Amino acid sequence: MASALFEVLGNEEFCVTALRGLDEAEVLSRLGTTASSVPYYRMEDVISHVGFESEAVQVHAPGGDWVYLFDAIGSQGWSQSAPVLLRLCRGTEAVSVCKIESFSTKVVLARDGVVIAEYDTWLDERPSGPEADGLERILTRAGFFLPPEDRPDGFRHPRAALEAVEEEFGLRVDPAALAEPLPTVTAPVLRG
Repeated sequence: MASALFEVLGNEEFCVTALRGLDEAEVLSRLGTTASSVPYYRMEDVISHVGFESEAVQVHAPGGDWVYLFDAIGSQGWSQSAPVLLRLCRGTEAVSVCKIESFSTKVVLARDGVVIAEYDTWLDERPSGPEADGLERILTRAGFFLPPEDRPDGFRHPRAALEAVEEEFGLRVDPAALAEPLPTVTAPVLRG
């Protein structure tokens, strides 16, 4: 399965978090704002507007089961950080994949304000958390934890992690829709 998220995000640093069963208004509310009070930027232009030091996410609500948050600065993993992720997933579940730096991909599953499983390729350990077995099963199907000779051709951690969660959780994005301006929320809004 080709990853539509990887097509959009590429192999650079990224962080994407998906929230099940919420709409855009609810996600923005949990981030402390509304659609009418945030700017809308295209993904390729967001850094020029918010700066390289900003903690910011762009919200994509295509309809259906999931709303997506794309970190403006993927290496910060802001939407995957505990205070933000746990606030966002109260009463629902979240799936987050971040490629931080060139050597680490981190996958986090959270439900109802609690991290239930996480895995970081940098640590080279099995997933941890109360539902680590489920995350391990998901990632093993994608080629993780296998000897290199048994992994699929062209195996790369970031792409494989995105493909695994897209398949397991039914995450679907239309790359063309992500070319449109998206609501952009900065950390000061969340703290305010």
